[in-house]
Amino acid sequence: MGKMVKKSLKSLWRDKQLVIMVMPAVILLILFNYIPMTGLILAFKNFNYKLGLYKSPWNGLENFRFLLMSGDIFWRITRNTFIYYIVFTVMNTIANVMLAIGLNELVFKRSARIMQSIMILPTFISYVAVTFVVTGLLDYQRGMINHLIQNLGGDAVNFYTKAEYWPLILTLVELWKGTGYGSVLYLSVLTGIDPELYDSAAIDGANAFQRLRYITIPMLVPMISVMTILSLGNIMESNNGLFYRVTKNIGALYPTTQTLSSYVYNAVRNGGVTYGVTSAVTFYQSIVGFIMTVTVNLIVRRKSPEHSLF
Repeated sequence: MGKMVKKSLKSLWRDKQLVIMVMPAVILLILFNYIPMTGLILAFKNFNYKLGLYKSPWNGLENFRFLLMSGDIFWRITRNTFIYYIVFTVMNTIANVMLAIGLNELVFKRSARIMQSIMILPTFISYVAVTFVVTGLLDYQRGMINHLIQNLGGDAVNFYTKAEYWPLILTLVELWKGTGYGSVLYLSVLTGIDPELYDSAAIDGANAFQRLRYITIPMLVPMISVMTILSLGNIMESNNGLFYRVTKNIGALYPTTQTLSSYVYNAVRNGGVTYGVTSAVTFYQSIVGFIMTVTVNLIVRRKSPEHSLF
């Protein structure tokens, strides 16, 4: 054991520059990812502020029972969370890949860089600003879309009382805000492909579509697999900026817009549930995400080992 420790210390000292570079990221990971895990015991406790986290009495699975016995609400928000994840992941992946391929195929690379910068901009716009933009489009009295509908002879639509429109609205907002940034990863893969592969294929008579199908797409598959597997850890989580801010937290829209994360946020704000219940929800999200990540990775490893994450 002593020899192993000495060998490890020597290895760290030999690569001390790399260790120093990685230390800030490791410290942040420990502070914000590992230490907070101790809070998961709240899911199994009847938390009391005076007693604190560790001295509060245990209550078994009572917090989970409250969650599961909340009737249709729990299953509705679980369904919404899962469906939105699937739709967002599929649509974002398709849009990111298409945008990356389009930018990579531009003859004038300077134009590609300009387009890439423009596409990334929405990522850095806060959801508060996005909410104002969406309101300007959908407002019942002054919204641009309702003005267009009325000018075409139709009746104005009160979008903020019609839950059925919001799955499409939220999907479009998510695509607009996230596509540009996601395409950068795929574009980095495309720029690393040896141009001689395309030249050889062209000499052999392959047209543009065939080069796309047999060279470009296969080269992107490993990145698509890794990104999908990594995102599965967040399968039961959702962006409160999108589902709380953009929808203005209007109760009439809950049937199609309320997710697990926004439900917990609302419950805490309104004092309707204890921190133990919210911790139980977080624990539930983590377990489902872990199971999905491991399961899908095993499936990918069986089918194509080189594309698996671990």
